[in-house]
Amino acid sequence: MNYTKKEMGATFVISAMMLSGFMNAQSIQEGIKYLGSDQFSKAKNTFESLVAQSPSADNYYYLGSYYLSISKPNIELASKNFNKGLALDSKSNLNSIGLATIKLYQGNKAEANTEFENIAKGSKYKNAEILFQIAKAYQLFNNKPESSDYDKSIEYLQRLLDLVKSKDKAEYYILLGNAYLEKKDPGKALSNYSKALEISEDKSLPYSLIGNIWGRTNGQVKLATENFDKALAANPNNPLTYKYLSEFNFRTGNYNDASNNLQKYISLTENNDSYTQFELAKISYYVKDYSKSLSILNANWNDISDPLKYKLKALVLIENSEFSEAYNDMNQYLKSTPQSKREGSDYGILGKIQSSLLSSATGQEKEKLEKEAVFNLTKALEGGDRTYDYQAILLTLRPGASTQTAITNSKIEALKKLVAANANDTTSWYNLALEQYEAKDYLGSIESWDKLISLIPSWEVAYAGKGMALYAYDSNDKSGLAAQSFQKYIDMVEPKKEYSDNEKAYLTIAYTFFSYKEYQAGNKEKAENYLNKTLSIDPQNKDALNLQKLLQ
Repeated sequence: MNYTKKEMGATFVISAMMLSGFMNAQSIQEGIKYLGSDQFSKAKNTFESLVAQSPSADNYYYLGSYYLSISKPNIELASKNFNKGLALDSKSNLNSIGLATIKLYQGNKAEANTEFENIAKGSKYKNAEILFQIAKAYQLFNNKPESSDYDKSIEYLQRLLDLVKSKDKAEYYILLGNAYLEKKDPGKALSNYSKALEISEDKSLPYSLIGNIWGRTNGQVKLATENFDKALAANPNNPLTYKYLSEFNFRTGNYNDASNNLQKYISLTENNDSYTQFELAKISYYVKDYSKSLSILNANWNDISDPLKYKLKALVLIENSEFSEAYNDMNQYLKSTPQSKREGSDYGILGKIQSSLLSSATGQEKEKLEKEAVFNLTKALEGGDRTYDYQAILLTLRPGASTQTAITNSKIEALKKLVAANANDTTSWYNLALEQYEAKDYLGSIESWDKLISLIPSWEVAYAGKGMALYAYDSNDKSGLAAQSFQKYIDMVEPKKEYSDNEKAYLTIAYTFFSYKEYQAGNKEKAENYLNKTLSIDPQNKDALNLQKLLQ
């Protein structure tokens, strides 16, 4: 086909314009992708570049959205960009949504609701992007209840899904799933994440979100692990996978893995905001890197709004034996926390600090500290907290005092009468230890097992029973006493080579205890050794099989 010079020039200009528009759209999508994966620095650079190249209303909207999406929203710059967008196009619905979102952030929910509704109504509820951005706005500030509305978000998303014929955008279902998760409806959240998984090109995020749900569900470690593994296989460079995986590790007590995965998230996102740093400070405390935890807290102190920072700092300072400063921080935390939201550990930590300050106190101050310490430590025990060994601390303050709130029932009381009548009644001591364990009177059970051990020091079962009660009392085994009891049982039974069913059951418990303990300490080889011992006795042991997945 022959073209004149003029025709060829016109064709070239039109093609260049089309290419420019295509590249701009691609860049917007790239920026949105960065924003959705917490890669805020890259998102900002992308949107700033777009505005510089082509200062359009849409580009200003997305740059403004960046300033609202960061952990500490910059309202001034967000507003500035939305207004610039409207100056270019007074009918820009997106920038009007942006300004209404600012009102939502500022707590003017009624006014924001009206503006969102007017924008949607003006489009006759026929514009998918408008509906999606409004739905997203209602979830944007999930750390501010007064600025969030998940029911409204679901309402607009349902309108959106009713509107579009081709429901092929995974982000619609992901956003809907997020809303249901915030509403504490994991079933509907899971259903929507599963729909997103079916149509998503990059399946790492849906898998991570599904893993996150299972990770929050008791007894579903295996399903959580399987989905996180699939997420990593789908895309090993999705930062959100490592973020959710770190949270899962933290909940399951695998603090070294939690630290490694959060560090990977930070590396991929270059996201060092105060919220992320605070999470790293928490994990650093649990991996016993107290200097790092304190350093992070001090560096980000003024930017961390969560009052929990005072409690965390108090815990770190306790480990450094800086009790006076810890006392000030813990009191500040309690002042910032309503009575209804306080936990047993809040009282226990304060009592621990107060008891530690007694050695340097005198007179009335000492009397006051001791009285308050006893009250707070007892309250922590009543609340079931096990952050510290409150029982031991109380006994140092009031030797011989009965400090534990009684946990009892008719069987326990009947058995106590039997052993009171005959202190050498080993059968009754055994039954009492079991009944106390079942009633969750773990300290009582430990005392009963100790009595049995003193009466029959060669009876292996007593050491296994004591180990179980110690572990139930303190799942972190900070004292090391549970490990000591389980090891004693192993040393007594293992040489037999052939075991009874009861011996197999208790050996399985002891081996599994040590395999998890070594895994959490980062000793993979030792963990695998104990794991293999468990599986050689009980090949279908669920706890062992779950750990086997984690070790692979």
